[in-house]
Amino acid sequence: MKIWKKITLGFVLVTGVMMIVDFNALRQNFITIQQIDDLELSNRAELIESHRVAYTQQRISSNVRELLLEWALGGRSDEIELAKQKIGVARVEMEEALGKLNRATYLGTGRDGFDELEQQEIEKLNTMMSRVPEFFSSLDKVLALQEEGKFEEAEEVFEDVLEPSSRYIQERIAEIAELAKEEIEWAIRQLNIRVRRTIRLGIYLSVLSFIFAIGLGLLISRSISKPLMKLVRSADEIGRGNLDTFVDLNTKGELQILAGSFNQMAYDLKQKVDAIEQVNEELLESNETKDKFFSIIAHDLKNPFNAILGYSYILSESYGEFGDEERKEMIEEIDRSSRITYELLENLLNWARSQSNKIEIKPVMLDVSDIAEKSIESHRATAKGKRIDVLNKVPKGLMLEVDRETFTVILNNVLSNSIKFTPEGGEVIISAEKRAGEVVVSIRDSGVGMSEEAISRLFLREGSISTLGTDQENGTGLGLVLVKDFVERNRGRLEVKSQQGEGSEFFLFFPG
Repeated sequence: MKIWKKITLGFVLVTGVMMIVDFNALRQNFITIQQIDDLELSNRAELIESHRVAYTQQRISSNVRELLLEWALGGRSDEIELAKQKIGVARVEMEEALGKLNRATYLGTGRDGFDELEQQEIEKLNTMMSRVPEFFSSLDKVLALQEEGKFEEAEEVFEDVLEPSSRYIQERIAEIAELAKEEIEWAIRQLNIRVRRTIRLGIYLSVLSFIFAIGLGLLISRSISKPLMKLVRSADEIGRGNLDTFVDLNTKGELQILAGSFNQMAYDLKQKVDAIEQVNEELLESNETKDKFFSIIAHDLKNPFNAILGYSYILSESYGEFGDEERKEMIEEIDRSSRITYELLENLLNWARSQSNKIEIKPVMLDVSDIAEKSIESHRATAKGKRIDVLNKVPKGLMLEVDRETFTVILNNVLSNSIKFTPEGGEVIISAEKRAGEVVVSIRDSGVGMSEEAISRLFLREGSISTLGTDQENGTGLGLVLVKDFVERNRGRLEVKSQQGEGSEFFLFFPG
């Protein structure tokens, strides 16, 4: 059987079902009248909870007044404590009643034809609820003043704030209860009218449905079957992997929307497939980078650990056999190796946090000179060991808005790199200035310098390598990768000028 015939038969069957449903709906409409009582019951919750709110609030006010009176007359402490307990219990009950009243009020919203009364009721409820915090706040204040022994101030808060709030809430509660009653009465009248109207409309629609069913069925079935076949053929094309398939239907209405959705689905599917392939490539690259860095770290950690373990063992076993100078040299070597190990591990940790997007940038105003001085201080021992002068020429008071933690990592890594590749007796200078709306931080050294090819691979993860410094220092190559990443996260950019044998200069540009 052809598709259009199946659709025609289905349309006729659906029309028959619709007629049965219509007649059944007529019977159900009579039942709806009986269900009006259920609507009334649903609104009783509002009435009950509104009365509970009013009752518990009256109890709170009465107990507060009793508390103040007992206290003013020098009443017994047990009577005062009992009044406080009653206030606490009544407050809990009032908060519970307010919650139930709020839920009961919103429970019946959204029914057709009840918008005006519901809106009035909700407005009254919201108006009342806006004063509830003031009521509880003044209650807490009265109790606090009573605890402090300030009777007159407590009495004044009670009369000027707590009582007016109480009266205001009582008035709104009464209005809400009255609106709930009106809603029930109005709903009953409206539902009766709507039921009678629905019955008449159902009869008319049932007759018209039968008359137009056959003619419309033939026309609609033909208009649907042809575009559907196009969609089927396009779906087959997509199933065979041709994700560039596009469906162009010469029609309007729902089928055109369906064709648009189909085309969008094919486009989204192609985008997702491309994205998955890209992610897979990035994951492969990330895994390769991770494996390379771990291999480098495992190798570069071996030497400093060997030095730490070796010298520690010698000192522990033969401490007395060495003079003070020899022991000092061993301890300095242990310290140097420990610092190298710490720097390797710190860069690895920062790189891991950066890769997992766990670094949050929080820009604050920083004095560049202060941060530079701290960075120099943390590298002073390393520089001293190579007799390198590290100078801070950043003018005091030059402010920069960056993230403190990542900016410190930037300076530490660039400074460490400069010291690493500067021979003994060399010099490293940190300076900064404002230039064309930017703050430019410069780290210049008198080290070995770099070729143009080395500079081009300096900040690439796949190009970074472990290179020994002028004093055979180890490094993972991660430091400068982190520098570039953190500079860009702080809305900055990085430039390097270097010439072999004449040293290097790193320029950090940040918005000024």
